[in-house]
Amino acid sequence: MGILDRLKPQPRWKHSNPAVRLEAIPDLGDVIELATLAEHDPDAAVRAAAVARVLDPVVLGRVATGDSDQALRDAAADGLLALALDVSNPEAGIAAGLLTDVRRVSMIAKSTAAEDVRAIALSGLSNERALGGVARQAKVESTALAAAARLETADELLATALNSEHATVALAAFDRVLQQAQPGDDAGLLRTIAVRAQQKPVARRAKAMLQAIEDAEQARRDADEERRSQEVRLCTAAESLAHLTDLDRIAAQIASLRADWDTLEGTDAAATQRFDAAIDAARLHLTRRRSEIAAALEAAHRRDEALATREELCRRIETIDDDLDQLLSLEQEWDRLAPLVGYEREVQSIAKRFEAAGKACRGRLARETALREARSALEALVAESESLSTGEQDGAADRCRALAREARRLAATLTEASRPASDLMDRLDAVAQSIDAREAAARAAATKARQNQHEKFEQLVARVRRAAEVGEFTLREGERLLRDVATAVEEADQRETPRKIGDALEALRLMQEPITQRVKELRDLDKWRRFGNAQRQEEIIASAQALVASLTAETEAGAPSDLAAAAEALREFQAQWQKVPDAPEKSAQRLWGQFKAASDFIRDACEVHFTQLREERRANLSAKAELVAQAEALADSTDWGSTAARFQELQKAWDDTGPVPRDSARNLALRFRAACNTFFTRRRDDLSSKKAEWGANMAGKEALCERAEQLATSTEWDTAADAMKQLQVEWKAIGPVQRAKSEAVWNRFRAAADSFFERYHKRHEVAEAAQLAERQALVVALEGLAALEEAPDDLAAQVQELRTTIASAPFVEGAAATILHKRWTTALAALASQSPAAFAGTDLDFNAIRDRLERLVAKVESLVEEDTPVTATEKSPTALLAERLRSALEGNALGARPDEDKYRAADKAVEDAQAAWQRLVWLPGQTTDELKHRFEVACGRVRAQVKRHVGSSGGAREDSPRKRR
Repeated sequence: MGILDRLKPQPRWKHSNPAVRLEAIPDLGDVIELATLAEHDPDAAVRAAAVARVLDPVVLGRVATGDSDQALRDAAADGLLALALDVSNPEAGIAAGLLTDVRRVSMIAKSTAAEDVRAIALSGLSNERALGGVARQAKVESTALAAAARLETADELLATALNSEHATVALAAFDRVLQQAQPGDDAGLLRTIAVRAQQKPVARRAKAMLQAIEDAEQARRDADEERRSQEVRLCTAAESLAHLTDLDRIAAQIASLRADWDTLEGTDAAATQRFDAAIDAARLHLTRRRSEIAAALEAAHRRDEALATREELCRRIETIDDDLDQLLSLEQEWDRLAPLVGYEREVQSIAKRFEAAGKACRGRLARETALREARSALEALVAESESLSTGEQDGAADRCRALAREARRLAATLTEASRPASDLMDRLDAVAQSIDAREAAARAAATKARQNQHEKFEQLVARVRRAAEVGEFTLREGERLLRDVATAVEEADQRETPRKIGDALEALRLMQEPITQRVKELRDLDKWRRFGNAQRQEEIIASAQALVASLTAETEAGAPSDLAAAAEALREFQAQWQKVPDAPEKSAQRLWGQFKAASDFIRDACEVHFTQLREERRANLSAKAELVAQAEALADSTDWGSTAARFQELQKAWDDTGPVPRDSARNLALRFRAACNTFFTRRRDDLSSKKAEWGANMAGKEALCERAEQLATSTEWDTAADAMKQLQVEWKAIGPVQRAKSEAVWNRFRAAADSFFERYHKRHEVAEAAQLAERQALVVALEGLAALEEAPDDLAAQVQELRTTIASAPFVEGAAATILHKRWTTALAALASQSPAAFAGTDLDFNAIRDRLERLVAKVESLVEEDTPVTATEKSPTALLAERLRSALEGNALGARPDEDKYRAADKAVEDAQAAWQRLVWLPGQTTDELKHRFEVACGRVRAQVKRHVGSSGGAREDSPRKRR
């Protein structure tokens, strides 16, 4: 460096004085020079000031990892954190990548920074606890989900499933927790999650899986019970095989039971041993039975072989028809057979059989002619029977039965001779079946007729009984009932009836009398009714004739008549006549003739009006035809809203249009209704096609409502507020829903949002209210213990637990908190005074507290000095002034006055005593209140002395306000 260079003025930021460099930094704009100062300046304050202005993440990263000053490294790390959190900073990702502090990296991952920045931060985390915090507290769901995917430890996964702010993340963690869970721990783990999970979907899934596990366990127990029942059943069945005799059944049962047993899973060892023993016994029984049967079969085989020849001769002789030579040859062959030893009984039986067969063969020759004659006679009998079965002659059935008996006798003869006439017997059976069917039909018809008669009679008895009991029926019903009773009695008298029917008939005769009496009364009433009707008919006729006279007079006078009113009056007259149609027989025809004449005159006079009505109906017909044409033209429209409104207008116009001719009304109405149905059916089908979209939108909005309702009670204010705003954005993006449900779901969502933001604006009050409620619950619990007549054994433990809880509770200020604190101390004092033995040796020991308070009071009072006043005779004002000057000079020379240390020590002792006083549990009472007054007076006097001798700038300190719990 040359001399001129050395003489050049140096920049202030390069000055050798750190203070000058520090002052130059705010004006320094060169980022390189700032980076140089931040990294290499020897003074920590200069480096700190430079770091505060550096925006280069690389420089901040080197400072954060290489600077020797921990505070400076923290400042650089905070700068990197700010850069990473700035969504508008293009180097945010670099800043996030340079951070190594787990806490700050976690803050980035939890924030709403850019997605790539959050990804870089998340990739830099490997600590399970930090990843768990991101998974539970990240504001962006995708980041929380990615963090949860990297979790490995079961504790963090469980904590995430229980406390994550995102339902998707909680569900993913829940699935992985279940994957890592040890077999057998699922139920307890699911029970914990179901109770403690903050996310309702997780709790619901845990409850569902827990229910499934319980159902599976119950199914397993049921299966075990069923298996044991099957084991007992199979063992019992196997043991019963030893008593069977059917070999095939035994073998089949052994195989079947063995197959059924093999299908059982997890059989009991004792049951298996019992079943195997039973199967072995059954197999042994089967083997023995088979041996016995084989021996018997072998003996039978030997016997059969010995007798086979003789039996063959018997069979051959039994099959001879009419060949006498063959018979003689077989008899000679029988005589040549050698005698058999040991089978004398069987041989004798076969010999008898052979002899009988020979005799039978000889007898067949004699019977052959008789058999042919019998068959001819049988054919004649069958033919006669068939001819009788097709006719309707009297006694044909008896004659057919006689012929059948004779025919069966002949058929039996032919059958005995081995010449059965099955074809003739079939024909005879057909005849018999035909006759039997005819007789059965006749009997069934007779039975049905009797049954019908009996049913009618029973129904008649029931009708008569009901009528006699109730007594309420019309004259027509009563007369018909009496006719039916008379007919039934007459028919019953003409035939033989069972005793039961006879008894009912007698009862019927008894019940006939009150009915007859009632009918007579009804007839009398009917006469009076007809008499009254006649009067009413005469009134109607008089009104009609008055109208006829009025119309006649108006016609003769040439005055116009109110034909519409006349037509209406005619309809009214006819309606009134229909209400009183019956009149006495003598006057009925006359009255009807008068009414008909008047009606016909009015109808003829109103013909002009009726013609006008017909014209109006034809006009209405044209109008309705036009409405039908318009409706049919609109039936295929797809403009649902306007067309529906138009159809409603058409329907109203249809209703407003008057009546039309009856022959055309139905056809037009069907066409109009068909057009309306066609359109509205198409509209309904189109609406159905939209229901899927509306349903999906409704599901999305209901999901948003659920999430909003979950957030409505959240106390994570900032996170919940951001999430609620995001839900509002998502709400606007979802399409429409069904109009009938739109208002309700919107009100539900808005109610949840309004509830949250109302709580958000009052979040401090809500927090204080919750904290106050928490403290109040503890105070009430303590007061409950104080109100007990008999203290529990663990009173001290319960009180200590309440004290620990209230000590860890957040501090609350205000009048209500003061009142609660007073109630707390009062209850605590009451407990300590009521049960001193329970708190002996603890910090609630009243005697120990009082002793410590007295010692603290004595300690502070010992620090109070009694200043002796200096009289004027002892020292003059000049001497006093000189003494003060000397003391001041000594203080300036030595750095402190000689007595300053003493008073500072006294001040420190008072502060320590006050701290110890605050740590003691305050139990109000007369003694403790007096000690408190003495302690406060003594502390005030010591502080006054310190202030007087040391000064306010010295060591004396004002009592700092303390928050007392």
